[in-house]
Parts: sequence; structure tokens; C-alpha cells
Amino acid sequence: MSGQPANDELQQLIAQHDEHQARAEMLAGQMEAIQMSIIECERAVNAIDALKDEDEVASLVPIGAGSFVHAKLAKPDRTIISLGSNVSAEMASDAAKERLVDRKEKLAKILEQMNQTMGELAKRIQAIQAEATKQAQAGQMDQAYI
Repeated sequence: MSGQPANDELQQLIAQHDEHQARAEMLAGQMEAIQMSIIECERAVNAIDALKDEDEVASLVPIGAGSFVHAKLAKPDRTIISLGSNVSAEMASDAAKERLVDRKEKLAKILEQMNQTMGELAKRIQAIQAEATKQAQAGQMDQAYI
């Protein structure tokens, strides 16, 4: 009879481990999406900087299916930037750059917090694994004496 409570505890540890593992995987996916957003912000800032002093810029504009058309940018000093919720606004490129840099900094802070959370989850998972191993070994010892 003494083996049943230990087995229940082991099953509970396994369930906790699986839950933490699932959270860590979900968090990793979210972190990857945020990292991609940071990279997009960097690219947009670089593009604004590259176009800053140009009067008329020739460019290739994607039209889909890996196809492009040649175009000239009429107003490289103006940028249309997403404000969120499918809302965009046209503004001076310098203002757009400031918004993008601010967005990137906020995303970096969120990513840092998520990294800390991931570290905490990893520690919990390791602690659960250690406890489960300890209980499994204790259960084997009990079985050896029966």
C-alpha cells in the first residue's frame, strides 16, 4: 500500500513537468515572434536611413508570387507606418524612425522579461526532474526490499 502514494506523487510531478514544458514551448514561440518583430523594426529603420537624403529613388516593389515591378519613390521623406489594429498613418520619415526605435526598445524589454520567465521555467523543470528521479529511485529501492 505504501507504494501507491509515492506513485501518485510521481504522477503529479510528471503532470507538472508536462505543464511547465508546454508553457516553455509556447513561450519560445512567442519569443521567436517578438525577435522577428525586432528584426523588422531594424530593417525599417535602416531603410528610412538609406532613403533619407535621396530625392528620387528607384526601387523594386513586390507584387506577389515572387514578382516585382520597377518603381520610383515619389516621397522618400514620408513614411506610412502601422499604428496597430490595421491602422496606418503617414508621417515624416524622422517621426516614423522614432516610433520604430521606440517600438523596438519596448519589444526588447518584453523579450528580456520573457527570457527571465524562460529561465525560471527551466529551473522549475529541472527541480521537478530531480525530484521525480529521486522518487523513482526510492520506489525502486522499496520494490527491491519486497
